[in-house]
Amino acid sequence: MWREIAYWGKKLDDAGLVSSRFGNISVRTKNGLLIKRSGVMLGNIQGPEDLVEVGLHPSDDEDDSIESLASTETPSHCAIYLSTNARAIIHAHPRFGIIESLLQKDEVKPLDSEGLPFLGTIPIIDGETGSQLLYDNVSRLFSTGKYKGALNRGHGSFAIGGDLADCFNTTAMIEHSCFVKYHVDLAKK
Repeated sequence: MWREIAYWGKKLDDAGLVSSRFGNISVRTKNGLLIKRSGVMLGNIQGPEDLVEVGLHPSDDEDDSIESLASTETPSHCAIYLSTNARAIIHAHPRFGIIESLLQKDEVKPLDSEGLPFLGTIPIIDGETGSQLLYDNVSRLFSTGKYKGALNRGHGSFAIGGDLADCFNTTAMIEHSCFVKYHVDLAKK
C-alpha cells in the first residue's frame, strides 16, 4: 500500500498540487486508516516508515504516540471515513483552489465545459486546520453524497473516492476549474 500512496503523492507534487510538507493522503484499512506521517513530503515517500496506521477513533489506538506521528489532518480524515463510504482521501494545496476559496463566498461554480458536469459546484467550507469546526463541516458536507471534492477556505482541497486515482482526478479537476475561473474573472476586470 505504501507504494500506491507514494505514487499518488509524487503525482500530486509533480502536478504542483502540493508543495513542501503540505497535503496528505490516506486510505481506509481494516483497522482504521493509513496516512502520511507528519513532516514527510508527499513527493518523497520512501517506504512504509513514512506512513502511520491509526484507528478511526482516538481511543482505538493503545499508544497515543502513534497518533502524534500522523498528519495533523488525521482527525478530518477520520471524520470523513466515519460519515461516508470513501475508501481514499487526498487533501492537497492547489494554488488556484486556495485563491478561489478566498475570493468566493460559499462555492466556486466552474466555467469550463468539463468542470461543471464533473464536479458540479465546488463548496467552500470553513474551519481552521485541526479544528473541530473543520472536522464537522467536512464530514457533514461529504455525508450528503453530493460532492466528490471541496475547498477549505484559505487552506486547500479535500477529495474523496473509491481509490486514490478518483481522488487525484477530483483534485486536479478542482485546480483546473479554479484556474480557468480565476483567469476569466480577471480578464473581465
